[in-house]
Amino acid sequence: MPVNFQGELNLLGHVPVEPLQAAVSAFDEARWSEDQSRQKRFDAHSSTSTVKLIFDADYRHRDPTVHPAFGELRSLIEPAIALIRTTYSQTMRQRRWIARHGEGYFIRMILTRLAPKAIIKPHADGGHSLSRCHRIHLPILSNPNCHFQVGGTTLVMKPGEVWEINNRLTHAVSNDGDEPRVHLILDYVQPGETVLDHDGALVA
Repeated sequence: MPVNFQGELNLLGHVPVEPLQAAVSAFDEARWSEDQSRQKRFDAHSSTSTVKLIFDADYRHRDPTVHPAFGELRSLIEPAIALIRTTYSQTMRQRRWIARHGEGYFIRMILTRLAPKAIIKPHADGGHSLSRCHRIHLPILSNPNCHFQVGGTTLVMKPGEVWEINNRLTHAVSNDGDEPRVHLILDYVQPGETVLDHDGALVA
């Protein structure tokens, strides 16, 4: 049973990413190598590098740690933040959750870089927080030879597209191009939301 929505992935909209592309392209290798906790914990991500914006190694579900990179890049990310907040506050049901439990929040936000000719191995996300959040991808740098697979769907995600993926389904990435692929990954939680999962109904 899918998480939060019917299907494997949803296109939420489009946002401008040119300023963010310029900022990320200026990162040196030292910046990408500052933290390797995600790569060490998850074998599927061993070919990736991460810059933390909002992140905790314990994958907590509340009270996230905000890192300096978030303040540095916030104005460039704001269009995506606004789109996501709007997306999950449109229906009467969503507004009832907000009224009863408070506004949603970003529990994690990271930049992740996949090296050329590298893969993210097939995997499905688990654990308390990852099964109760909206997993959203914003491609920043990519190429036509980078393929994202979720369940039975394979596609090329283009820079500026904002996608929610069903992270409880098996998903994988292959970057067959000659350039790195960089995505901004945002995990959004709406407190009180009922999440339909193959483990049963969960509450965010």
